[in-house]
Amino acid sequence: MKTLDNTTFDSAVDGGFTPIPAGTYPAHVSEVQINTFEDSGKSVYNLTFKVAEEVKKLEVPKLSTDGNGGYTQDTDKDGNEIKISADFIAGKTFRLDKGMWLTPNPEQGKGWQNKVYVRYCQSLGVEFPTTEDGKLKLAEIEDNDILGLPCLVKVEEVAWENKKTGDSGKSIKAIDIASWKEGSKLSVDELSSDDLPF
Repeated sequence: MKTLDNTTFDSAVDGGFTPIPAGTYPAHVSEVQINTFEDSGKSVYNLTFKVAEEVKKLEVPKLSTDGNGGYTQDTDKDGNEIKISADFIAGKTFRLDKGMWLTPNPEQGKGWQNKVYVRYCQSLGVEFPTTEDGKLKLAEIEDNDILGLPCLVKVEEVAWENKKTGDSGKSIKAIDIASWKEGSKLSVDELSSDDLPF
């Protein structure tokens, strides 16, 4: 074996891929795909979120592979959890796991079908008018109504399976949306930039 004098490898720095831990991160709606089903009239909003630069102010647990397709929390020699800057998460995108469903004209007693739609829209800052008797009068939002809006996204590893091919695996997806009161809306140009001005 021939020793290389000036070539070293530090797994802490040169390890490559850094696993993203489950958590809640500031983000913006970066993509909206709307599919409407003619037979039922229902629409599903498939949203993608881009993690905001503000995530760099956070610290997250440092994870390492466990050798079985999962991850473990890194600890120091005293058993304390190691934290690292979340700056590597800035600009990452996550898709909403189950989409956001709108059911126009639900059957009597099935108004609950729009509960998640209302909650997610309100978390994004979308306001619906109120009827005289205090009910929300829902509207069918369009992509430009929510594109660039700020929110907090809860992400975690989600198992998936393709029933046609039999393939399965895990991926990190957004599983919930909450309000990010300090966040501000981004323009389409700001969303597409890798260098967001803050």
